[in-house]
Amino acid sequence: PGGFTRLPLVDATAAQIAQLREDLRQGGVTLN
Repeated sequence: PGGFTRLPLVDATAAQIAQLREDLRQGGVTLN
């Protein structure tokens, strides 16, 4: 997966959320 890690309990930025969604999608996870 790409992108940077972030501290726990800190809201993710839109870019971090987008990166997470892309990583999950590439991993075969379907998000609603």
